[in-house]
Amino acid sequence: MRKTSSDWLKNEIIRYIVRMGLRPQDRLPSEREFAQIFQVSRTTVREAIKKLEERGVVKVDAPKGIFVASDLHELSFDVSLSVKFTPSRDFIIDLLRVRGVMEELAVELTIKNSSQEELMALANTLKDLNLIDPDEDMTFHKKFFELSGNTVLLNFFEAFYDLLSAIWHPPFVERTFGRASLPYHVKLLDAIVQKDVSKARSLVRMIIETDIKVLLSS
Repeated sequence: MRKTSSDWLKNEIIRYIVRMGLRPQDRLPSEREFAQIFQVSRTTVREAIKKLEERGVVKVDAPKGIFVASDLHELSFDVSLSVKFTPSRDFIIDLLRVRGVMEELAVELTIKNSSQEELMALANTLKDLNLIDPDEDMTFHKKFFELSGNTVLLNFFEAFYDLLSAIWHPPFVERTFGRASLPYHVKLLDAIVQKDVSKARSLVRMIIETDIKVLLSS
């Protein structure tokens, strides 16, 4: 994201509010002052302020000025993840390893935050998926992030979701890609139902490492 964009500035203004410990009704710098602080145009400031006002973060009361409208615990940042897509084997392996680390945590949290009945229902739902189909395989893995109870973890996975879905099809991988790790998916569900965190995390690693071995041998 360009450091002169209104989206970038929007987050910078929120950080300013946090750093200064400002509360609702506290006055913020003017458009001209913000432009000087962040070295951007007043047009960029105006766009950022408008977006923040629409979100209820600030309130513009002309001609009095710009005021904080949200308490600190109500503030939220917009985070964008930009990854340059390089359709190479090394890139796909890097992506798999990152997903694996996140998924280990997601599986652990799913086990810890779910009842036995919920885990049984999860296993019954996922075991009926056709995991040879790339889209259904993605549904399988995404479910752990959804049930983890960790919204940040889910947001990270969703940021990667489109990219992961795209490379799970030819010409990036063979149609048979992922079949070698299918038995570990079944074992993973069993470990989850048994609430065996250590085994479940180990099986996630086995799924990832098996897929990587397939890529390296192709």
